[in-house]
Amino acid sequence: MTISPVRPVVEGARSNSIVRRPILVLSLAAGAFLALCVALWSPAKDYYDLRVYVAAAQAVLHGQDIYTAHHVSPDLLGYTYPPFAALLMAPLGLLSTGAGRLVMTLLSGVALLVIGSVTFRALRPLWSTQRVVAAGIALATVGLVLEPVRTTFHYGQINLMLVAILMIDLLGHLPRRFRGVLIGIATGIKLTPGIFIIYLLVTRRYREAATASAATVATMVVGFLAMPDAARRFWGTYIFDPTRPGSSTLVTNQALRGVIDRLSGGAQGISPVWVIAVLATLAVGFLAVRRAYDRGLVMESILLTAAIGVLISPISWTAHWVWALPACALLWSRANAPYRTGLAALATITFGIGLPWLAPYMDDRELHHHGIDLYLGNSYAICAVVMVGAAAFSLRNRHAHG
Repeated sequence: MTISPVRPVVEGARSNSIVRRPILVLSLAAGAFLALCVALWSPAKDYYDLRVYVAAAQAVLHGQDIYTAHHVSPDLLGYTYPPFAALLMAPLGLLSTGAGRLVMTLLSGVALLVIGSVTFRALRPLWSTQRVVAAGIALATVGLVLEPVRTTFHYGQINLMLVAILMIDLLGHLPRRFRGVLIGIATGIKLTPGIFIIYLLVTRRYREAATASAATVATMVVGFLAMPDAARRFWGTYIFDPTRPGSSTLVTNQALRGVIDRLSGGAQGISPVWVIAVLATLAVGFLAVRRAYDRGLVMESILLTAAIGVLISPISWTAHWVWALPACALLWSRANAPYRTGLAALATITFGIGLPWLAPYMDDRELHHHGIDLYLGNSYAICAVVMVGAAAFSLRNRHAHG
């Protein structure tokens, strides 16, 4: 009797082929998605915020002041990030204009794929890796419809990259001893992610909070060592000037301060009304965050914190609301009751259309909104307040009934 070795080898080859085929298909799909991003936001286009980044990057390379580098072009706003961020952006100063735009588009596209995948891993933990990646690519593609995502690509901003590294850290995709590091780095780049250090404290993840705080301090130290004068001016002066990024009354500022300033007829600075609104948002929001986390609703707690962050920041341009993508995915995944379906539809319509852009804007027309324009011009903030309020109310009821 002769035993042929052919059949086991064929089965092994077939098994490997079956494994490789989905990987190839997913790789091609991801590549096609990135190609779509490049086609929609061509390297030939002029990305305004990217020009600000490049000016600061070139200043780093030439030993110049990153906070006055924008003077080379009268239409540029000043660089608003800490020195550490300028150091990370320094390679942009070595690239040609077109190459820099291509790199930023590709990085944002990759970040969007990461956001899609980690979102589905959180929402569907029992799914296979291949299914999660496939769904993540689909979500990233759908995400291109949302105005905050489109605007981030259009201006060449870093919002999607920050959200991606934050979600990787917050959702536990790092080894335990490194959790908090990416949150600290993100905070060192743009400050506003520091809201998640508070989140870690509220949810009693003290070790991660300490790690994130240490990483943030490390970025500050690096900034002081590399650019001591710029660091002193940033941490001593510029950080206290919320008008440096632009006017708070513009319709594109969907933070609570923007809403209050528009309703008040002009920039009010640190007004009592704004302080009260911020404190109320922090109190109600983090109470809901704590209860959501205690009930095992980790994704909900993260996205509630993100909503708190964009609401209380002095400036939250519409592009900063890229958290809308995982939020919409979460809301639709939980849409098992009429009011939840309504919330999902509200968020999708608000951020998909980009409702603030439908109201009159520029030349102080934001200060004269009335009727439906009052809603449209403040719709991102209103949507976030509704979401936080609904979560607080829902979790209060559940908590009361055990």
